[in-house]
Amino acid sequence: MTSAWIENGPVSVPSKPVTYTAGVVLAVIAVAGLGLGFKAAMRQPSETVGPGQKVAADGSIQAQPIVVLPPPVAAPQTQQAKTPTPTDQAKADAAARAAAAQQVQAKPANPNGDIDDILTSASEKPPAPVKPAADEAPPPPKSDVPF
Repeated sequence: MTSAWIENGPVSVPSKPVTYTAGVVLAVIAVAGLGLGFKAAMRQPSETVGPGQKVAADGSIQAQPIVVLPPPVAAPQTQQAKTPTPTDQAKADAAARAAAAQQVQAKPANPNGDIDDILTSASEKPPAPVKPAADEAPPPPKSDVPF
């Protein structure tokens, strides 16, 4: 007694006509894909170019911007030309003010002054620290008891 599955093994396989038909169909699809690939490779660049695109001499397509920006606008004239130049009197006044400011800044500081005394008013000064009337009591004497 022989059964069909022992003859073909534990895996069932399709019949020979189905296998040959599937192989022929795959071969036809492979040849058609190969032909379409060669056709696409041999196309002229003019077939691949969209409207408004330019092709360079080497066959590459030149990039086009998505958004075209307007040309830059020139900055307005500054108002410096309309301001009058300072006169000699104005220059002399400015120099005198600068000299007065430098003289005020150049005064020697009080070397004996304490910065806290200078910057705080009498109402802001903290009170003097209060000393406790009695010192702390000394610690109790040690004993030999462990607890």
